[in-house]
Amino acid sequence: MPTPHRTLVPRRWSAAWLIATALLLTGMRAGAQVREPDNFLSTAVTLSSAPRLRHVSTRHVSPTVAAGFRVSEHGQLRLDWGLPYTALKPEGGVEGSMSHLGSSNLLVGLHHVRTFADDSLFVRIGAGVALPLARHEDAGVTDARRVETEGVNYATAAAVRGLADPWLWALDTTSVVLPMAVGIDLPGFQLRADVALGMLMPVSRSARDTHLVAQASAEASLGLGMLEPGVRAQVVSPHLTEATWDGEDSQLSLEPFVRARLGPAFARAGVRIDLGAPESSPAPSASRMWALGLGMGVAF
Repeated sequence: MPTPHRTLVPRRWSAAWLIATALLLTGMRAGAQVREPDNFLSTAVTLSSAPRLRHVSTRHVSPTVAAGFRVSEHGQLRLDWGLPYTALKPEGGVEGSMSHLGSSNLLVGLHHVRTFADDSLFVRIGAGVALPLARHEDAGVTDARRVETEGVNYATAAAVRGLADPWLWALDTTSVVLPMAVGIDLPGFQLRADVALGMLMPVSRSARDTHLVAQASAEASLGLGMLEPGVRAQVVSPHLTEATWDGEDSQLSLEPFVRARLGPAFARAGVRIDLGAPESSPAPSASRMWALGLGMGVAF
């Protein structure tokens, strides 16, 4: 029979380990930086599952790769690309499951970045072009279900991101994108806001007409040593000229997240939740998407 003294030993060790870890995390110099490094390579994966969405079981995974290269004192070249995959299985499984894997468009952007107040404040303005790598398969050599699954794959890739960055996921489309970001690093606290305006232009008859897209986001995070928990709010109007707050033309979403930094390496994890229209309840439903995002990268 264990004695009270022996029982307390592991508890004391656990308490000591937790206190030491807390002191280490808060005592380390975080090197927090709300903007991306001048030169970096990162990858992220977004996962989502909707077992009851329109009576179809949907599983989605879409890894992305981003890279930034400093090309001048204030200039940065950035590349963004993804590889979405979606598997569909109708309720009951009568028709069998279908899946699709395809390339996203490649976004090539050139950004002008300026920092102020000893690098605690930054402003970034850029312009980019999305090269049309995401193309419809020839309907003459594949069945109708395959074509439908292809469209669902790219639509889901946008949906799990709250409709953000549609220029990456629009089929048979090239886009011109004008992004802007501003952020500030305060002692133990970071703020950042991003806006982007895009013009999506079809390169084939199967794509939609030319239209404008606008998106904006704001995030706040705490600097707790090498950990930075925070929250990010985002709104996207996929058809800017038609967007109305009382319909589904604009999508609002919220993402609690945590970042970690250790030397040149960084990582991020977050859960994005669709909130629906502003007057709607944020409770989850079959029509709202949930997504888990995991990412990591390194500065060089």
